[in-house]
Amino acid sequence: MRITDITVEQMRATVCVADQGGFTLAADRLGQSQSSLSRTVSQVEKATGARLFDRTTRSFALTDAGTEFLRAARVVLETYDREINNLASYLRGPSGELRLATLPSLAATLLPPFIDRFRRTFPNVGVSLQDLMAANIIEQCRYGTVDLAITAEDPELLDSLPDHFRFSPIAEEHFACILPVTHRLADRDAIDWEDLAGDSFVSFTEASSVRRITDRELGARGIRPSQTVTAGTISAVTGLCAANLGISAVPGFVIPMTRVAGVVLRPFRGEPVTRTIGVLQDTTRTLSPAAREFLTLVAHSTSADMTLPDFTTWTGLGA
Repeated sequence: MRITDITVEQMRATVCVADQGGFTLAADRLGQSQSSLSRTVSQVEKATGARLFDRTTRSFALTDAGTEFLRAARVVLETYDREINNLASYLRGPSGELRLATLPSLAATLLPPFIDRFRRTFPNVGVSLQDLMAANIIEQCRYGTVDLAITAEDPELLDSLPDHFRFSPIAEEHFACILPVTHRLADRDAIDWEDLAGDSFVSFTEASSVRRITDRELGARGIRPSQTVTAGTISAVTGLCAANLGISAVPGFVIPMTRVAGVVLRPFRGEPVTRTIGVLQDTTRTLSPAAREFLTLVAHSTSADMTLPDFTTWTGLGA
């Protein structure tokens, strides 16, 4: 057996052993016996002519050859999975499924009217909408498990993708201040960012692009909250503000989900702090007919075709 004879499944099994730190957990994860998994790894080692794991009854570690094999195998598996998913998506055609990934705020505000219009034209196409954190959207795009993503422009995440991924702006949202109705600033028509100094701040988790923007804006102004309370969802952030545990800053497409009793929204004064929303796609893949039609729908849409939340602007695809 030559190294070029190693199969995708053998690679996948060997990577699983490395990731799980041994054969016992890997066999459970793969749903096969340890003896069968051990034979698979032995076949891979025979094909490579090198021992991939140093294993005893008490220890388990990758060899240098194992580390290099793992690197190459991950590249092969990522490419294989992405291209097979791309092919499957294309072959499903307009009667198949349109797979979209987006942020929770966009899933609740921006996208429903588009999906409604799309389904009226293509009733035989199923739509799978995944609402995910920004970092998880990037991973879905990387592995080709979605056709398109509608997400926020986040250089820290987008720069991690290969150059053949393209982000095309479609909308812009301004940040506004959310604060308890009993807060000392609640009766003001507008808020200065500097007014937030010394207050408790309710922040999104570090996985959120909103968090990176608010951290940047506060830091640029030398503002240090008295304390920071962190939450993972907009409903939690809003609830914490309503409970008088702090104030926060949220972008326009999030705002409809903050309109609950106990909080008020106020614009920020000065140059708006904005976040760009756009379509993220892999330009090397052939879009399925369903994805192509959805992209056409977005491209031909104007602000007159939709009702947008406050603090948001439709710029149009490619603007």
